[in-house]
Amino acid sequence: MDPVLWQPWLVGAVLVTAITLMARGRAPDMTLLFGLVVVMVAGVIDAPTAIRGFGNEGLLTVAALFIVAAGIQNTGTITLIAEFLLRPGIGIRTTLANLCIPMTLVSAFLNNTPIVAVMTPATIDFATKQGYSRSKLLMPMCFAVTLGGTITIIGTSTNLVVSGLVDSAMNAATPGLHSIGFFEITPIGIPLAVVGVLYLIFAAPKLLPQRIPVIEPLADPRQYTARLAVAAGGPLDGRTIAEAKLRRLTGLFLVEIERSGDSISAPGPDHKLRGKDTLIFAGAVEQIVTLRSTPGLDPDAEAPSTSHSRGRMMIEAVVSNSFPGLGSSIREFGFRARYDAAVIAVARNGERLAGRIGDIILKAGDTLLIEANESFLARNRSSRDFFLISGLPTPDFRPQRAFIASAILIAMICAATYSGSMLVPALAAAVAMVALGCLRADDARTSIHLSILLVIGAGLGLSKAVDSSGLGASIGHFIVGLGGGSIIASLAAVYFVTALLKQFIPNAAAAAITFPLALATAMQAQANPMPFVFAVLFASSAAFATPIGYQTNLMIYGPGGYRFSDFVRYGLPLNIIAFVTTITMLVWQYGLWTTK
Repeated sequence: MDPVLWQPWLVGAVLVTAITLMARGRAPDMTLLFGLVVVMVAGVIDAPTAIRGFGNEGLLTVAALFIVAAGIQNTGTITLIAEFLLRPGIGIRTTLANLCIPMTLVSAFLNNTPIVAVMTPATIDFATKQGYSRSKLLMPMCFAVTLGGTITIIGTSTNLVVSGLVDSAMNAATPGLHSIGFFEITPIGIPLAVVGVLYLIFAAPKLLPQRIPVIEPLADPRQYTARLAVAAGGPLDGRTIAEAKLRRLTGLFLVEIERSGDSISAPGPDHKLRGKDTLIFAGAVEQIVTLRSTPGLDPDAEAPSTSHSRGRMMIEAVVSNSFPGLGSSIREFGFRARYDAAVIAVARNGERLAGRIGDIILKAGDTLLIEANESFLARNRSSRDFFLISGLPTPDFRPQRAFIASAILIAMICAATYSGSMLVPALAAAVAMVALGCLRADDARTSIHLSILLVIGAGLGLSKAVDSSGLGASIGHFIVGLGGGSIIASLAAVYFVTALLKQFIPNAAAAAITFPLALATAMQAQANPMPFVFAVLFASSAAFATPIGYQTNLMIYGPGGYRFSDFVRYGLPLNIIAFVTTITMLVWQYGLWTTK
């Protein structure tokens, strides 16, 4: 059979199958990689073309930016920004403005995921202090971060994926296609962000209900009590609580100091710390994990520090009703010897557990923060002793490098703006983060999300298959015909298809699949391809109507106590606003109203 006849059908079947599998929760990286292998074995594209996407400039840039983002997060720069930006307002709407506007600006230059990761516990704590339901603030914060990512080319990894797709597609057959500049999307992104944030501020009080998190019974146990000792002669010995920056911690409170058998409750900011003081903190597990990396603070004597030992990690485990040590203290039961692990903190129904860790009598449902070897997870994941076991990252927190990390980020942005390319500045910034001590080389390696890079590389290969098989041209012809030959209608159709796919599959995959269709549609309409490229770019970020549409949506889904319907009620209008604003700005910027 003539390849011209069967290849488009094969590629189309591969894409439909991949989309269906990803929508059902299958791993996007393996799904797209499998699809790429199928079209390569079938001869739709040859092996060099199939693997060329894995050396794409956009993919390498994303990998480098993962390291840059890790350096920013590891030095606490985002946390410092969060503490500075969270300001109370007069009423819910001014409070939302104080939250959403800065988050939009920050996310234009920093990766979305670490911002939401840091801001989620900070926003919950902020909402509690201001007397607001967390559900009123978390979703607006998350959506504001997403909107901010559309302002610059480094705002999201998806922007860089589309940029890489453009660079790989530039040839004589696609006139008008050019590399995307650092601020080239800004004239569209800023109006979208302004309109979107206004909607977030004014619609949230009416459309977002006051939700109690569905995991509330399991959320309280994450409010831990941890005991940390001031190292004698260390950097905190002799400093006041305020000088040690232990007074206003996000999601964490210093509730007591034990000194030579005496107890000092609710110490003030001017209280001086002494070596061998035991500080008792209560707060969120993520903050306790970070606090343990503070120079001059060591675990209580009963749980000596091993966090820098090779292979050690922080683990969260819930005690089951089959736990053999129920009714015994941690010390009496011999937890360390039995599991080769140290209990760092214990949480129980939000109650602060008094006394030393070793004296706590364990009960079913207690949540333990444990420091153990990585093999602890494999040994006990199926054990009847625990209901749930999950690993937690143990950061090598380096706040003293925050200024250096910020300087590296600013230099990278300036270099990218001047050169018009992101790859070299991003690689240089990644190397500088490690060389100047903002994070360790091991942390730099683990910060690179291999699954996302596989999605990008495989997606780039599949986009070549869509183009070479003729499937893209056929669909482009159909879209143009559906729009009655109108360029604006065709542009809107490309945006709609991308945004629809984005609600159910990862953004990078949606962009890679629809990109060749967008180019083919532009060629069929004999139009400038750049507005069609930008339609894919912006639509790939417009995932507000479902919790599964974007990774950051899932991050606030449980903590906010949201239901699926909350995303539809609050996010679907924002999807429509994004659609209308983006198409309007593209039509205006490229003068498409003068064309047919």
